[in-house]
Amino acid sequence: MDKEMTLDEDFRLDEEEINSDNVSDLEPVTWLNDEDTEVNMFFHRVDSNQIIYQTKKKKCKMIGKYVMGDLLGEGSYGKVKEMLDSETLCRRAVKILKKRKLRRIPNGEQNVQREIQLLKILKHKNVIGLVDVLCNEEKQKMYMVLEYCVGGLQDMLESTPKKKFPLWQAHGYFCQLVDGLEYLHSKGIVHKDIKPGNLLLTLDGTLKISDLGVAEALDMFAEDDTCYTGQGSPAFQPPEIANGHEKFSGFKVDIWSSGVTL
Repeated sequence: MDKEMTLDEDFRLDEEEINSDNVSDLEPVTWLNDEDTEVNMFFHRVDSNQIIYQTKKKKCKMIGKYVMGDLLGEGSYGKVKEMLDSETLCRRAVKILKKRKLRRIPNGEQNVQREIQLLKILKHKNVIGLVDVLCNEEKQKMYMVLEYCVGGLQDMLESTPKKKFPLWQAHGYFCQLVDGLEYLHSKGIVHKDIKPGNLLLTLDGTLKISDLGVAEALDMFAEDDTCYTGQGSPAFQPPEIANGHEKFSGFKVDIWSSGVTL
């Protein structure tokens, strides 16, 4: 027993000596609030004016020759973003359409194809102009590059105190709307969805009729402007469509919607 106790005591003494040797080489830890210590081994104070902030650099996204910009709006069909033509340095707007999303919308793909076909043949100062069409089959996306407009009548109306324009301003916009509709009707095209949300404005105040997704091109040999389907916004549709008539005058639909818009 005595031998075991002496061995145990010897072991403890050796352990204490080893630990004391290891600790003796270390210096004490110092903290920021230690008043007695002048030199701090681990921390040092930095003034706010010494900190350099670096903003994260945005990568330039290119679609063909166009530089993508900020988001302008978003609708049921897709997003609309600002775009810059890298060759001419002209501002454009691009409607980004996802084919997967279009398939979930009734007649979505057909409406887009119809709009592209119509815009390709239409050239008028009061109708939105189609500049280019790009497709990305890998991402299943379509890009409709259009004339750039700074805003729409709907947004402007909502920002006015009484939700309406002064008489002189409303008269100017309405005259431009009538000019644009006269051109469309002369080409045998019924818009079917005239409303403030589909009337855009350029920087110089020119009104542009847009969104021809539900428009109908009449047969060039048709006797009159009779239409059989109405897909426009219900609040702007004439009584014959609201009452469920099987056929109606297409041009009169646009005239009625224009009156409601006014």
